[in-house]
Amino acid sequence: MATEPDDAGLSWGDETDPTHVDAPVVDEPLDGAEVEEPGMSSALLVTLGVFGGVFLLFTVGWIIGVQRAPLPSANLFFAFMYRLGQILAVVAPAAWFVGVLVFARQRRTPVRILLLLLGVVLLAPWPFILGLGA
Repeated sequence: MATEPDDAGLSWGDETDPTHVDAPVVDEPLDGAEVEEPGMSSALLVTLGVFGGVFLLFTVGWIIGVQRAPLPSANLFFAFMYRLGQILAVVAPAAWFVGVLVFARQRRTPVRILLLLLGVVLLAPWPFILGLGA
């Protein structure tokens, strides 16, 4: 002898029910609640990954180019400044990529892409590309 479950206890009732209370509709977040911003699209994530790979390859290219270049030692100051320039050349692609991601976060997507393209043009490891210092 099977009994049917009583679904009346699972319903909230309707407007004629004396215990029914309508809550106000709130479009704004409640106190202390944060509004989630939409995330990046998949295409933008892939594009940023490609740019990250390009800048990583540029860093490796600069490392190889710096290792091939002879150190001219006219005097101590010139040798120090030359070495400092080489270190900055190696760090520049990674710093550009991270800088665009951090400082251009609130910019529109095309602006970020253009800044990354500008970095690709400006920071290409020309000594490695042209085979200089070999």
